[in-house]
Amino acid sequence: MAKPIKTLTLITLSHLVNDWYSLLIPPAIPILKFAYHLSYIQSGVLVSTPYVVSAILQTYIAYLAEKKAKRVLALKLGFLILSLSFILFYFSNSFLLMVLAALLIGVGLSIYHPQGMGLLANVFKNQKGMALGVNGIGGAIGFFLAPVSMGYLLSKFGLKAFLLVAIPGFLMVIILMLCKQEEKPLDIVLKHVFSKELLIVGFVAMVSPFFSRGISAFLPAYFYNKGQNILDANLMASVMLLAGIIAQPIGGKLSDKFGRKEVIFASYTLMAVFLILFLFFPNLILLFLLGFATSVSIPVRHALAAEVGGKSMNANIAVSYTMVMVGASIAPILIGFLIDNFGFNIAFGINSIIAISGALLLFFVKPKQQNLTISSN
Repeated sequence: MAKPIKTLTLITLSHLVNDWYSLLIPPAIPILKFAYHLSYIQSGVLVSTPYVVSAILQTYIAYLAEKKAKRVLALKLGFLILSLSFILFYFSNSFLLMVLAALLIGVGLSIYHPQGMGLLANVFKNQKGMALGVNGIGGAIGFFLAPVSMGYLLSKFGLKAFLLVAIPGFLMVIILMLCKQEEKPLDIVLKHVFSKELLIVGFVAMVSPFFSRGISAFLPAYFYNKGQNILDANLMASVMLLAGIIAQPIGGKLSDKFGRKEVIFASYTLMAVFLILFLFFPNLILLFLLGFATSVSIPVRHALAAEVGGKSMNANIAVSYTMVMVGASIAPILIGFLIDNFGFNIAFGINSIIAISGALLLFFVKPKQQNLTISSN
């Protein structure tokens, strides 16, 4: 197996497991809410806490990992922390202890994206969109499998499911020993990573996770509230996430050909359109199309960040992904508050305004000249 393909395979598998972990709490919200008498805003706090921690830590972790040439080691530590944190989450018997466990989950989730995508951006210099799009398949499968697998485990084992989900993380620590990617220390200064253009891209990048996490965090509860059992509610919610498996590689490839901004603009506009249609005519076809429109821009925003920033691709992506985590952390708390007070439709509907705002913000992004030639994430 050629070294670049081996790297792409291992990083894509890592992406699958990491993003699977990032969505394991939302499927359990109906059961956690009943068992611990939680409100939707408290449920939103449990979902948001890991993203808040990730937003705070990942730029500095990426900076250290790249400066010390320890990206693969960082990936191993991330999965070890994730496994241990979900074991701790199971043994938490109060809302406060669950929040503390969620903080540790956030530490684990703060590691993968800058390291994994930074490795791919360095290996596939002229095909970043393609590589990050293929890598996105792993993340999309992880997103899709989270409600499906967790819904099944919860229906069979109840909250003991949080013990069982620790196993894949331990396995990833072993599998990543196969990753022998050569790394060289990079002489960078943290403050030089930040730039006006990169921060604007970060604000654009916030839109997609705010939109998707604000909806996907409560979709199982939405369907459960309509009378579905816990397994069926999660299976129906997974339809939105299923679309990402085909959307991300398509988005990455299109952005190599037509431009990053153009693909993101189309994605955000269609997100608003399909969300409005779903709220008026709720069905699984529109939910799938909504998921496709949401997912198609995911690899593109990372490629855009890598190109807009300086020489440190890890840190460029980390800054962008910090903003991604900010969006992902705000949304569940805000949407949970709105559901408590106004119901699901109004709470979900606010996302259409966010999507259009993000599309308009793209007009302020002036990336450096992109190399769209395919020569070889």
